[in-house]
Amino acid sequence: MSTRSISLQKYFFVFYSLFVSCFAYGVNPFERPGARQAKPPTIIRPAPPPPAPKPLNPNIELRGMFFFENEWYFSLHDRGKNKGAWLKVGETFDDGKVEVIGYDEATDKVKLKGGFTLQLKGRSNQVLPVPSGQPVKKLPSSKNKISSPKRQIISPTSNRVPPRITIPKK
Repeated sequence: MSTRSISLQKYFFVFYSLFVSCFAYGVNPFERPGARQAKPPTIIRPAPPPPAPKPLNPNIELRGMFFFENEWYFSLHDRGKNKGAWLKVGETFDDGKVEVIGYDEATDKVKLKGGFTLQLKGRSNQVLPVPSGQPVKKLPSSKNKISSPKRQIISPTSNRVPPRITIPKK
């Protein structure tokens, strides 16, 4: 054999060994050391709970309720439009945007369409002014009143008409 064929065999052996080591054993001579180490398992966190639903119109509030002839009636009021209505279960308000679905007597909450609930406001321990038929007390007037100027009335001694004045023409 010639020296040239031996050197080709050496190159062939070197390339073959690199090829086998790279693909058969999964080692890549061009990767940095430690690149093929086992990665830690991926931690999958549960999704956060969805936020509480916002009412379609935050100005709508429950103002009162009563039970009459085996049905509950609820007073819903829109503070933005300053309008309200008494509704039964199944009726709508605000052009059909708000619908009363049910009522929970244990919690006194009215269930609306879309999963929303309304509840009566708690007490504010504040006395509200109520118009009544009692007369309003007048405040005491001050003693130092400003008097209006007095007019001097000149009594005519004679029934004289003042002379007419002619305006000169320009």
